[in-house]
Parts: sequence; C-alpha cells; structure tokens
Amino acid sequence: MFSALATAWEMFRSQKVRFLLTVSGIVVGVGSLVIMASILEVGQAVLRDASAQATDQDVITASNDWQQLQNRPDARRLTHEDQAAISGSTLIAPGSQVTAAYGMRDRQAEYKGKPYNPFTIGVDPTALDVFKLRLGKGRKLAGSEFESGARVVLVGASALDGNVEPGDTVRVEGHPYVIVGVLEKKPEMGPGGPWSWNQRIIFPAKTYALDFDPSRRPSSIIVRVAVPAEIQGLVKDYMLATSSVIDVILMSDRSVKSWELEGVSDDSSTEELVMFTIKALLYLTTVFSMIVGGINIMNIMLVTVVERTREIGVRRAVGASQRDILSQFLSETLAITLVGATFGLVGALGLLGVGSWAVTKWVTPWPFQVEPWSVALGLIFSSVIGLTFGIYPAWRASRLDPVEALRYE
Repeated sequence: MFSALATAWEMFRSQKVRFLLTVSGIVVGVGSLVIMASILEVGQAVLRDASAQATDQDVITASNDWQQLQNRPDARRLTHEDQAAISGSTLIAPGSQVTAAYGMRDRQAEYKGKPYNPFTIGVDPTALDVFKLRLGKGRKLAGSEFESGARVVLVGASALDGNVEPGDTVRVEGHPYVIVGVLEKKPEMGPGGPWSWNQRIIFPAKTYALDFDPSRRPSSIIVRVAVPAEIQGLVKDYMLATSSVIDVILMSDRSVKSWELEGVSDDSSTEELVMFTIKALLYLTTVFSMIVGGINIMNIMLVTVVERTREIGVRRAVGASQRDILSQFLSETLAITLVGATFGLVGALGLLGVGSWAVTKWVTPWPFQVEPWSVALGLIFSSVIGLTFGIYPAWRASRLDPVEALRYE
C-alpha cells in the first residue's frame, strides 16, 4: 500500500492538473458530505432555537376551557392557588418560571385620534422574563405600578400605528393610559396577528383587574420549563411529560378538567418527514458526485494501463502473476481515491471554519461543528467507489499478454 501511495503522490507531483481532474468527483463528494452533514445538524439546531424563540416551545400554557365551564356546574376556573401549586411543586424542573395572564381579548382603543382594536392582556411582574420579552424603547413596568394599579402600559413593536413613543397616551375603552415602554419585535411563526406579542397592549395585572376584570382570576397560567441539560431522550418528550404533571397538579382538588394545555405537540411527523426528505436529497447529491468521481478514476486508470503496458510486461517477465498485477493497480486506484478524499476533507474543514466565522459575525451564532460519522462515511464510501471502479482497469492490466506487452512501444 505504501508503494501505491508513493505512486499516487508521484502522479500528483508530476501531473497535477490531470490528477486533480481525476479525483475532482471524489473531492467534491467527500467535501460536500462533510459540509452538508455539518450544515444540516447545526442548521437544524439553529432553526429549532429560532422556532423555540418565536413559538415558545419550552412554554406550557394552561388556559380556562370555557366550554367546560359553561356546560359543567362542577367545573372551576383557574385560580392563584393553582398557580402557587404549580410553582411550588417539586415535580416541576427546578428553575422553571411560572406566571399568570389576565383577560387576553381585543378592546376598542384610540391613539392619536385614530381608532384601533388591539389585543389586551394583564400580566404579573414576572411575565417579561417568562415570555422572554425585551424592551426596545422606554422602560419596564415598575413594581410599585403593579402594586398600585397605575394606569401605565407597555405596547408591542407593531401595536397601534407601529410608531409609538414612550410618554404617549392611549385610550382603551375610554380609560387613558401612559405608554412607558415599547417592546422589541419578537420573531413570529404561524398566523401571528393579534395573538402576536408585537400587536398587544400589556397592562399591570391589578390595573387590568380594576378597569376590565373585577374577578381578578387568571385566564391562563404559563410555565416556562427549565429543561435539564442532562436529560436523556428528546426535549419534546420531556415537555410532554411535564404537561402530564401539570394536569395532575391541577386535578388534585377538582372532579372535572376545566382547562386546556397548549405548548409542545406530540405530532411532529410532518416536520420529521420534511427534514428526512431534505437530508435524503442532499446526501444523494454527494453519492452521485462520488459515482462520477469513480468513473473519472476508471477512465484515467484505463489510460494508465495503456501508458504502462511495457512496465506490466517487464513485471510479468520477471515473475509477477496476474494476481500481483491486479493487486498493484487496485492498490494504486485505492491510494488515488484516498488522496482525493483527504483533499476533500481538508477543503471541507477549511470551508466550514470560514463559513462558521462569517455567519457568526454577520448573521447569527453558528458553531463550528464536524460530524465524525460523515468523515468516516466519506472515507469508507470513497474507498468502496474507488475499488469498485478500479476493478475493470486492474483486470485489463492483469490480462495483458506478457510477450505482447514487452513489444509495446
């Protein structure tokens, strides 16, 4: 094998263009396999994080089931005691955050003389942290404003006319409220619209209760689950298990389930099918590239057999068997293929490093990550391709007649 590698290196050193054209398919195939594996794995994680930020996939929301509450006399609304029970439960992951929301409905509003119909919601002081809402302009709601029921509000980035300034006043169903802050735009997935935080007006819970909901009972209880980093299995399964725990906690003093849980879905078959299809199509392109590379190698080895006909005749004359000639040319084909695969691997690592740095600098955090299985599979599959397409040239070389080969000029 060492002599075969030496022959491959000599071919590269003396005929660089010819050698690079020969192994170009293998270089592209192995390189694209490693790059695609990295992009798909990292990209899937980045997309999952962006999706989680937009859809709050680590959030479980328990909302009143109004149909049950209307139809069943023994059904009861969610209460602050339910919120405290979930928050204090040892069955919920430590570090999880629990808050409540109030009202959550559209109301008539007027801003700068224009009518609007924004979605309104009352929140506890912990809501901004639980929903990961960031302030764009102005300030947050102060603790004293939650306690006193001050008529102050936060507005979403696109609420009202989308050009709101802190200090402005908005009237909601006739009541004036001072806008103290405007939220940063939150990524959206799905229908968006009034359900988006970007379209909402956010009140302190006591303010909302005094003006719109004297019952002061929460419409929903929200849990942002602190998923342990060391869990075994899928995060989705952990979230589904946590949903079951919340059901048990809320049912502890009830005879009727009068709430609905929203959050992670057990049905991810469509997403998995789409991702599988994308992966299959991308990986198939690398397979076709390697096959083309194998055809190139077979062609060049056939030319090499013709060019080295006299050498083959000399070897046969001094005692080399057909098996020896076959092994020699197969070894050389494998060596050429592995050199090409190495070039592809090195090139892929370089491109991944530069790409990771560029995307992180100008777009979004993108870690440098190489999938070990893609490196191993690239080397193994390229070797199989090289040997497969090298069999025929090697067989042709081994079948040459020694006498005729010695006469070849």
